[in-house]
This record gives sequence, C-alpha cells and structure tokens, in this order.
Amino acid sequence: MKFSLRCLFSILILLVLLGQPVFASNIFPLEPPDTSSPRATFSSFIHYTDELYAAATAAEEDLYLAREFMERAERCFDFSQVPPTLLKDVSIESVLRLREIMDRIELPELTDIPDKHEAKANNILLWRIPHTEITIGRCPDGPRMGSYLFTPETVRRLAEYYDEVNHLPYRSDKGPDYTGFYEQYIYSSGWMIPDGFLKKLPDWMKLGYMGQAVWQWMALVLFFLLGSSSLWLFWLWHRTLKAKVHGWHWGLERLLFPIYAMLVCVFLEYLVDNQINITGDVLSFVTMMLEFIFAVYGGIAILIGGDVVMRGILVTSKIKEEALDADVIKLICRLVSFGLVFVLFYNVGSYFGIPVTAIFASAGIAGVAVALAARETLANFFGGVSIFMDRPFRAGDYIVLDNGDRGEVKAVGMRSTRIQTRDDIMITIPNSVITNGKVVNQSRPYPSFRVRIKIGVAYGSDVDQVEEVLMELAQNNSLAIAEPAPRVRFREFGDFALEFELLCWAARPHDRGRLIHELSRDIYKRFNAEGIVIPFPQQDVYLHKSGD
Repeated sequence: MKFSLRCLFSILILLVLLGQPVFASNIFPLEPPDTSSPRATFSSFIHYTDELYAAATAAEEDLYLAREFMERAERCFDFSQVPPTLLKDVSIESVLRLREIMDRIELPELTDIPDKHEAKANNILLWRIPHTEITIGRCPDGPRMGSYLFTPETVRRLAEYYDEVNHLPYRSDKGPDYTGFYEQYIYSSGWMIPDGFLKKLPDWMKLGYMGQAVWQWMALVLFFLLGSSSLWLFWLWHRTLKAKVHGWHWGLERLLFPIYAMLVCVFLEYLVDNQINITGDVLSFVTMMLEFIFAVYGGIAILIGGDVVMRGILVTSKIKEEALDADVIKLICRLVSFGLVFVLFYNVGSYFGIPVTAIFASAGIAGVAVALAARETLANFFGGVSIFMDRPFRAGDYIVLDNGDRGEVKAVGMRSTRIQTRDDIMITIPNSVITNGKVVNQSRPYPSFRVRIKIGVAYGSDVDQVEEVLMELAQNNSLAIAEPAPRVRFREFGDFALEFELLCWAARPHDRGRLIHELSRDIYKRFNAEGIVIPFPQQDVYLHKSGD
C-alpha cells in the first residue's frame, strides 16, 4: 500500500491525545454508533470499518476522519476486562482482527440478525455469528448497560480466531484488489525505522512468529539489552557519585538512579509499542512488565524522596536526631511516603485490571487482627504521641520517675524513652509506662538546679562568721551560678548544734553531685581553719547516787 499503516495509526493516537482537529470531519462528532441490537452493532461495525478503509486508502488521507471511524468501530466492543494500560493497542488490534476475520468468512444477511424489536420481544442476551463463536451480547452493567457489544470473551479470543482463518482468501465480493491491513499494521514500524530499511531485509527476517516478524523479535531483544546495559552503567556511575558526595545535606543525588530507571522504562515502552510495533500477547506481557518495573522504581523514588525531605528538614531546622521532634518528623515523612506508595500501587493495580479493592479490604480485616495482637505496641505509640503533644520533657532533660529512676533523657522515640542514669546505665522505658506515671522534670522550667547543704555548728559559735564563710565558699565555686545568688539560712536550734543551710544553684542538674562534693569538702576544711566546731551527736548522762 502507498502509506505506512504504523505511521497512520501513530498519528491517529497522537490526534486522540492532543484532541485537536487537523482535517474537517463530515460526520457528527458526538454521535455514538448504534448498538441498540445485535443487528445495529453488526452493521455499525461493518459500516465504520468500511469507512475507515476508504479514508485510509484515499488519495488524500483524512486522518482526523479516519480517527473518528476507528473510535466508533472500537465502541462496538466491550473492553471492560482489558487493563487500561493495554486498552489503546488492544482496541486497535481488535478492530482490525475482527474485520480481517469477517472479510474471510460468510456473513449472515442483516435480516437474519435480531433487530431492536426482536431483541426486546425475545429478551435476547447473546447472539453469535452463525458457524462461529464470535458473540454480540447485552452489557448487564456499567456505563454502557443495555448496549449490545462484542463480548469480552470474543475480544480475548480474537487472536485465536484470526489464526484459524488467516490462511483463507478474502470473499469474492471484496473484489480482486481488496487487501486488508492488519498484517501490514502489525509488521510495520514507526517513524524511526524507515520503510526502505525494512524492504532491504532478507525474507526470513520478515517471517512471522507468535504474531511478530523475526526482525521485530531481534529489535526487541536488542532494545532490552541496550536498556539493561544502560541501567548497569548508570548504576556504576551513580554508586561512584554517591561515594564522592559528602556535603549535600539533602542527598538529592540518591534520586538520580530510580528516576533514570523510570525514564528507561518509558522510553523502552515507546520503542516497543510505537517503533518496532510489537503487538498481541507479547506486547501485553512486555508492557505490563515495563509498567510494573516503572511502578517499582516510582515507589522507590517516593520513599527516597521522603527520606531526602526528612533529612533536609532535620538538617536545616537544627533538630537533634535523638529528639522526639525528629522522630515525629520522620514518622510524618514516612507515613506520607507510604501513603503515596499505597496510592501509586492502588492505581497501578487498577490500571492492570487487578481487583485491588477486594485485596485491600481483605488486608484491612487482617490489619484489625494485627492491631489487636499488637495493642501494647500501639499503646506505646500513642504514648509517644502524647509526649509529643504535652512535652513533659525533651532530650537532654533530667527527669525523676515515680519509681525513683533519675537520669538524663537521651532519646525520646515513638515507642520508648531512653534515660541514662548517673551510673552510666541506659534505661529504656515504654512510653505507655511514662505517660501513666508521675514524672519530675528537674530541667524545667529553668535549667539550673538548687543544691541544699545542711550543716550544724556548735553552740557558742559566731553565727555571722559561719554565714560569711558559707557565702564566700559558694560564691567562689565555679559550679555554682551567680544568679540566683547563693544564700545561707539559719534554720533552727538543734539538740546539739545550731542548724544552718547553704542554698545555691548548679548550672545543670548534671553538676549537682559534684557541687555538693566540692562545697562539703571546702566547708569542712575552712571550718577547721577558722576554728568553727562541727559537733557530732552526743548526749551527756549524769548519774546521781540515790540516798540510802
């Protein structure tokens, strides 16, 4: 034929995508094909495929008009069980295959096919073309409910039917010059492969095998080898790049490989479908495989992207890695990432025709059982959420629990909190335990911690001298802060000593023990030097001799 069928249908698909008329159409653009009965559907299909053939073989091809005829012929089929990812190619191949089959078999008279009134009166649900299994049936549900269309089973078995009749000649009424164009369509190439190149190929490379020419199989294998090699080389380069990069806080370079892999999948699918023109079951397998790989790398890119955003926020916001804020940011970013991955694979499953709704409904029931089994883990998780909302303590604070455990909070997670005691022992406490108990935060609202040192001096001591010495020692100690200022209080007259108390503040709760140690040592030395007596508990016993 004088035109490239593959080029024609590529232009038709492009026009469908762009939706812009190139040539004026002489038919009503919104008028659907008549599918009100088996006869109407049969005649509509014959009519529109005749017009498609005439438009495609005319001296001046009206591509927009040919596209409309193709679309209307496609609407005579029930493609409800065809995955959306394959719908474009399956619809074109179905139209061309069925017309090729009909051009080779004896067709019934239109008067022998039930019309609208007969179908309604006899409640006809299915009608078969005589001596075939090609069936027109009424749609029981969906947007085209009540229309008579070539059934999904017919669509599925068209390749089988075509293989059974393709050796037969065309009917005599088609004329000696009539040639169909299904085989020209499936064995043709896209614009990147010139027709002249294909004509120069040896005859054995043009032979068909499983619906594809030998040269198409060779091109398919070649493209996949080139794509795989390209991915491998890019992965080696990407690994080297990641080893060299140290200063990129966000780590955007980690996204390069999954994005490149997705682009390779898109380009391979374009080459396979639009250039070497793989068709039929082979196209279905290759397309779904590439779409699945694309979805997998898309999911990986989403997860990496979420991690990149999370780490970028932590770095730019100067949030400690062990803080609860960091855990919450991580949780939110990961939940968003997993949510996007869920949406991605939900749509991919629907795109492939998988009943994902039923699968996820079953997974939801299983999730309830898992939640019941993991109720303690969930309690700890919500305990972490409660800590994040109430903020009773943060990483770096000194806290005392109601069981007496005291230490510095090293990390606050969504499941547990870790405390390092003064004995350098790490204690991990479930968040559900912390939220249900008393917590004393010694670092809030102010980071300074008050130290009390009680000391008794002997009766007869100079109380002014005692107060002056204690104040001097507190003011000269580097661990005691100047504000609030140290103070000395005379508390009471004890049984055997005058009771004083030195009050001062350590900069941090960490310094409490060390400050008490230094002040107690200095007080003892200074009192000895000043002659201030620190009495020890004593009791005088007087014995009186009783009279005779």
